[in-house]
Amino acid sequence: MKKLLLIVGIISLAACVLSLLLSALSWLGYYNLMDGSADLYSSLHRRMILWFVIGIVFAVIGTICMFIRFKK
Repeated sequence: MKKLLLIVGIISLAACVLSLLLSALSWLGYYNLMDGSADLYSSLHRRMILWFVIGIVFAVIGTICMFIRFKK
């Protein structure tokens, strides 16, 4: 059980980092795009928020798994 929690925690934290990087990339595109349609701006903003929320969820899952694993 301890190894499973460690593996799930590490994978979840890696997915958190990847999601936050994708959110930062969308943020960079949203704020540095000079000429684009309103649909493109809306799409970049929506992706930025979505990847950020997914990253937070993965961070919480990974932290809980690591906390439970090291507490036992």
